[in-house]
Amino acid sequence: MSAPTVLVTGFGPFPGAPVNPSAALVRALPTGTMSRRHGIALHTEIMPVSYAAVAEILPRLWRDLRPDAVLHVGLHGRARIPHVELRGKNHRSPLAPDAGGALPNHPAIDPKGPAIRHASLPAPQILAAIRASGARARTSHDAGSYLCNFATYLSLGLAREGAIAGFLHVPWPAEERGRARRAPADRPGWNELSVALEATIGAVALEAKRRARGGR
Repeated sequence: MSAPTVLVTGFGPFPGAPVNPSAALVRALPTGTMSRRHGIALHTEIMPVSYAAVAEILPRLWRDLRPDAVLHVGLHGRARIPHVELRGKNHRSPLAPDAGGALPNHPAIDPKGPAIRHASLPAPQILAAIRASGARARTSHDAGSYLCNFATYLSLGLAREGAIAGFLHVPWPAEERGRARRAPADRPGWNELSVALEATIGAVALEAKRRARGGR
C-alpha cells in the first residue's frame, strides 16, 4: 500500500492581515520528518487570497496530486483558539474584496450546489489529538463568508469519494499584539499553534491510512 498523500494549504496576506499566520505555520511544517513519522506523503501549498486564483488552484491540486486528504488552514482574526470547521456554506460576502480588490460576482459559490457541504475531517480525533498535545481547540459550524469558507466549500465538492477535506481556523498568535487589536486575549502563541497544526495533521494521517486499508 502506497503512503497516503496529504495536502496542507495556507493563505497569503489580505486586507487587515499583511502577514498571514496560516502561511507562516504551513511553511514551517517539517514535511520530511512528518511524512516519515506518519507514513504519509505530505505536501504544502500557500494560496493567494484571491477568488479567481483559488478557483483555479484547487481543482488543479486535486487533479494533479490526487490527495487522500486536504487540510486548509486560515486566519480567524477574532478567534481565541483554533477552530476545526465542520462545514462549508454556499455563500460568500459580496461586500468583502479579496487581496486583489475583486468582489464576488455572485453571492453563491455554486448557484447549482447544495447550501451546505459537511467536512469529512475526523473532528473528534483531531480535537483529542490537539488536547493531548497540550494545545487548545474547538469545533465550529461557521467558516465565515470569505476565502476560508470559499476554499472549504470548493474542496468538499472536488474531493473524490473516500477522500478527506476540511478547514482549520487559527487565531492571531499571542505574540502578534500590534496586528491583532480586535482579537480576544488569552490566545495561544506561535509554538502552541504549531503543535496544534502538527497534531491535526497526525490525526488526519491516521484517518487517511485507515480509509486506505478499507476502513479497518
